Amino acid sequence: MSVSLQFQNLRIEGSSRAGDASWFRVHPPGLAFDVGRGSLALAGASEIFLTHGHLDHALGLPFVLSLKAMQGVESTRVFCPADILEDLRRLVEAAESLEQASYRYSLEPLEPGDQVSVGRDLSVEAFATDHVVPSLGFQLVRARKQLKDRFRQRSAEELAELRRDGVEIEDVTQELWVTYCGDTGTGVFDLEPRLFESTVLLLECTFFGEASRSRGQRFKHLHLSDLAERAPQFRNQDLVLHHASWRYEPTEIRSAVEQELAGLAPRVHLLMD
Repeated sequence: MSVSLQFQNLRIEGSSRAGDASWFRVHPPGLAFDVGRGSLALAGASEIFLTHGHLDHALGLPFVLSLKAMQGVESTRVFCPADILEDLRRLVEAAESLEQASYRYSLEPLEPGDQVSVGRDLSVEAFATDHVVPSLGFQLVRARKQLKDRFRQRSAEELAELRRDGVEIEDVTQELWVTYCGDTGTGVFDLEPRLFESTVLLLECTFFGEASRSRGQRFKHLHLSDLAERAPQFRNQDLVLHHASWRYEPTEIRSAVEQELAGLAPRVHLLMD
């Protein structure tokens, strides 16, 4: 079961529970962040970005590629941390061998700081996260263009002529539109402090309650208290919490968020079944 969230002209659908499956589809441009155990909703994604190799995030890759091959979909670009590239390749090749089929895909490694164009004025930038296996997070970056002050009184014909002459008439700024950290410990806040500025932040929050505090530190996952300690830093318009452990009921999670993140609560969305 998946959930769909709408943020003005941005729509995010997905599902995420710890140890089960985590995947997201972001519209626009329709790319996928992780694939869980495979979902029909991912068949239309022409770019897939995998944060790490844990099976609840990556196992579905062969299924999605197989599904797309049966539908005759054009080649899919798959991006992953460089350290897991060959292991992922062997996983996909094993599935191809089992099916006696050939999938259409490219598998490309990423390092922190690498950028990938995913559409007009849109790109994805990789950044380092803090997990127990090689991992990356991803920023969906939107280029925003605004006419320079000195050209604002010009007519459309004059602006078109200036463009033909190669004059730069617009200022371009980079907006962090969506940030997805995947699975991570608290080190991510130092590794990628820009995440606090992203318009929409998809942030895992696996553990809740005092009894589970040490588990977050041990397994490199976030505890609700980690967010509460940094509450004033979250300047995001919307904060989507996901990857909660199955040991917590939705009502229990909502109550904890309302109590510990009281100031943030109006901007917090809980991605749960």
